[in-house]
Amino acid sequence: MPKSYDPDEKMEIVLRAIKGEKVSDLADEFDVSRNSIYLWKNEFLEGGMSKLSSESVTEQEAKLKEKDEQIKEMEKIISQQKVQMEILKKKPWQN
Repeated sequence: MPKSYDPDEKMEIVLRAIKGEKVSDLADEFDVSRNSIYLWKNEFLEGGMSKLSSESVTEQEAKLKEKDEQIKEMEKIISQQKVQMEILKKKPWQN
């Protein structure tokens, strides 16, 4: 079974290839085919780091949407806490 490479490993290999290291040396060092390195390099040049990820664009968009929803929820909680803190600062029970 072929080894699976995470996007960071692919990125390291691609960057080293772009910097001028021989693809055949990288292939030997990382135990990966030269064709894979050329493919990853082309994918990176076409679409950046997101192309090296195994996730599809829709999966990435879904994750971004989920993160945006989490941020909105946290902002809502923070604003509620600010209101509570202002109320406590006024100490209405002491008048």
